[in-house]
Amino acid sequence: MVSIEPLLPEQFELVAEWLSKPEINQWLTAEWRNRMVDALFLAMVTRNRRNRLFLTRHHGQACGLAGLADIDLTDKTAMVWYILGEQSLSGRGIMSEAVMQLTELCFGELRLESVYAWIIDGNAASRRVLEKAGFHEAGRIRRAASIGGRQVDRIYFDVLPDDRRFTAERS
Repeated sequence: MVSIEPLLPEQFELVAEWLSKPEINQWLTAEWRNRMVDALFLAMVTRNRRNRLFLTRHHGQACGLAGLADIDLTDKTAMVWYILGEQSLSGRGIMSEAVMQLTELCFGELRLESVYAWIIDGNAASRRVLEKAGFHEAGRIRRAASIGGRQVDRIYFDVLPDDRRFTAERS
């Protein structure tokens, strides 16, 4: 059983620990990559109306984070991102299910028309998350991220309400 719930201030420390792990944050944007994240930084991120963060639980245990960034209600789009904080739970489809729930929220409650995500080339686990959640590869920006001193591609994915089961929810 996987669930997502709005991230609360009392959960900031736990999530900051996860986001500070190099094996996790190496795959994120430069603002998160190779840095120690603290509760204050998460508080600032959550105050921005263009962001929404959700704690992911598996059988009640806090285990990850699913978020929306760059929410644009005028253009009806947002970017999805996610991390599995508890690596012992990898390979169980937890983050795919969390991303599916988040896209349901995007197309239902937020009435968005397009949701996208990107991965850094070489992140096979993240590619699987997106594909299992119904996202399709949409393109790439070559040499768009610096990882370990070398430039690598960003691969973009998107999903539309018509792509999946979201159509019935919008009627």
